[in-house]
Amino acid sequence: MMKLILGITASLCINSSLAFTGWSNTQSASRRSTSILREAPTTSIADLESALDGCRSDITKTCNVAVGVSSTTGRLGLMATSNIRKGDIILNMPYDDRYQLSATTSRNEVFKGILADKYDGWTGDAGLIALMLLNEVARVDGTGVARPERPSNMQSFMKAWVQSLPSPDELKEGHPLMWSEVDQEVLQSSSNTKIYQKLDDLEEDATWLVENVFSKDRKTFPETVQFNGQEIPCFTVKGYAWAMALTQSRTVFVDGKLRLLPMFDFCNHKDGAVEISGGYMGTFKTTQGAQLKANQAYKEGEEVFCSYGPKSAADYLLEHGFCPPLCWKTAVSEITLELTSEDRFYDDKLDILEFETYDQAPMDPSQSFDVVSAPGRDGEPDPAMIQFARLRALGGQDAFLLESIFRKEVWGFMSLPVSEPNELAVVTSICGVVEKALEELQQSPEGGPEVCTQLRESETKALKRTLEYLEREKQALDLKEYYQERRLKDLGLDSEWSPEDDIGMDEDMGFGATRAPGGADYDF
Repeated sequence: MMKLILGITASLCINSSLAFTGWSNTQSASRRSTSILREAPTTSIADLESALDGCRSDITKTCNVAVGVSSTTGRLGLMATSNIRKGDIILNMPYDDRYQLSATTSRNEVFKGILADKYDGWTGDAGLIALMLLNEVARVDGTGVARPERPSNMQSFMKAWVQSLPSPDELKEGHPLMWSEVDQEVLQSSSNTKIYQKLDDLEEDATWLVENVFSKDRKTFPETVQFNGQEIPCFTVKGYAWAMALTQSRTVFVDGKLRLLPMFDFCNHKDGAVEISGGYMGTFKTTQGAQLKANQAYKEGEEVFCSYGPKSAADYLLEHGFCPPLCWKTAVSEITLELTSEDRFYDDKLDILEFETYDQAPMDPSQSFDVVSAPGRDGEPDPAMIQFARLRALGGQDAFLLESIFRKEVWGFMSLPVSEPNELAVVTSICGVVEKALEELQQSPEGGPEVCTQLRESETKALKRTLEYLEREKQALDLKEYYQERRLKDLGLDSEWSPEDDIGMDEDMGFGATRAPGGADYDF
């Protein structure tokens, strides 16, 4: 009965979906602060639910929700079909490559023999999932690659799911990847997390795919397809950008892999909710999959929510197209430090980053780090950034640490102050990077989406807080303990020696071996 009510309600709301979002295409972009990535589609939600009913037992083991129109956002969401208690499973889905979109399935099944085995795009796993998503859109229109193979009832569900996705025109207001060039330029100068880099990566991958894959078989990979009664770009640069916007906003990273799971992607974000997680399901709890547990009680008909995870405002905007209230409470910006090839010891430092960072993955010579301003925090930078900066500044009398005898230990040495000159160089260099970032934010053009102004103010706060901390550090360099002092203490050579210290010493002990580590002051 609940599904029927939702279907009827949806059919009344579908044709006026923009009214529910609080947006229309004619409204000023400067007022944009929410996403329409799950806006009510032109296809019937009742059709989507009907298609799901046809394969529900194959797709989910527990499903206490149905797709409906959110009364708070006007977008699609998941509504409780019965009363749900705190701790109950709201929805779970096994990892099944027949409906799960993942980079592995895209490369090894859908585009096997089409993409080179060594293909490694700048957009990574998200780009491969976007390719698979475009293929699903094409399959609905009768083209594309007919993989993965599915039973007819499951393919009907996938078709209904694809038709529920927002079109490229609907995303023009909803995701930065689809914004106008003018608005993207404002965003570029409003954050140190640069959208131009993402756009460049996207365009480079899409251009390569068009030239080397799509253009060679336009029958399978058409430039345009019919989508809910309109013609939209598909296997083109614009089509790829649309698919990337959908992918970034709808995927979840769970059990070590980025995944797009139809049904889960309808769940809207709410601060304080829980993230989608991995788990085991089925009669004997042996089937691995994704699940969403309730962290509060829900009544029948209420919308259920999940959390998209702890992210900065810039990450939320670039991935999901909106910034929830909680992300503004912690101001986050990003700065980049890089080894310079002009450094006399560049090769030694590069070797350390590639091979001697212990159990960490090899590090690139260019590293980006978050700087944070949050209640209760004093602006202290990420210790990993200071560690990298110390290696970056290592030179002069400290360069002996780069000798081969220390090669296995030098990265660990960088976790603590090396010398006062090195620490001064670290603080000074980071201050310079922060000051430059602040200057660039202040030069941002006027206008653009309102969220860009909020983002610029938030990142400015984080950078200023970090700069204040570093200025205090610069005044306290003489209070720190450096490598030389630590080494002498380890050897017991940090105290004054007198002949009385060796009276009665064991003949087998070396000179000075009776010294007390730490410079103990005995009162005889």
